Amino acid sequence: MSSVEIILTVLGAAGGTGVIMAGLSAWLGKVWADRIAQAQKLAGDIDLDLRKRRIDLYEELKTWYFQRGGMYLSRTAHRDAYSPLQDTLANILGTQSTGPISDQHYELVRDRCSALRTALANDIESRREGPI
Repeated sequence: MSSVEIILTVLGAAGGTGVIMAGLSAWLGKVWADRIAQAQKLAGDIDLDLRKRRIDLYEELKTWYFQRGGMYLSRTAHRDAYSPLQDTLANILGTQSTGPISDQHYELVRDRCSALRTALANDIESRREGPI
């Protein structure tokens, strides 16, 4: 018996349509898996690019927000850290514009700066193992 006859016999015994459907299903599954993997890679590349831009911009904080980087600050970091720091500084300067600040004011500003640093670290995911 030739190899072609053996293959035809096996296909006939196993139900040729079932074998063809199984092969087609496997191929289609691979196509969809490749598309999903490609979409996830693209999303990851976009995330990495934003993360790299944030790292570069967060290094320059003096005039950073209004001149260059404010658009890169996440909403969460802005709402929960940057704005409260600005409000705290404005309140302190509104009540005491010269001279040394009190220990209470110092601790309040230090806490707000710490919250901003934490928010920026969360934006760039620097406190976890990352792909960079």
